[in-house]
Amino acid sequence: KVKEVGIMAATFSTSYVKNVGSTEATLYTAPPGLTGRHLVVSLVATNIFGSAIPISAKLVQGSDSVYIAYNKRVLANDTVDLLINNSKIMIQNGDVIKVSAPVDDAFSIIMTVVEEVET
Repeated sequence: KVKEVGIMAATFSTSYVKNVGSTEATLYTAPPGLTGRHLVVSLVATNIFGSAIPISAKLVQGSDSVYIAYNKRVLANDTVDLLINNSKIMIQNGDVIKVSAPVDDAFSIIMTVVEEVET
């Protein structure tokens, strides 16, 4: 699901997946636009499984992919920001953020993006 709120030239967009599991889920696909550049400002995962379990999130650019978090262990009923130390990630038109966990219905995840960032 995606919700957008416009502020000046940039737009804040929130995407989420309620039940992250063993089937890799697309959390966000970067849209085209005036600049085609978008800034991921938060990527928050909540363990809803009941015991400690890992989560993975990756950025896919065409045929390449790179992990944002790989098997990041999250305690039961805990919430973590997968962007370490308040870091940000710049993505471009067509880039995709995907998430997965080793078992079904393990996590809820929400991501906020500032779309159409001027550089």
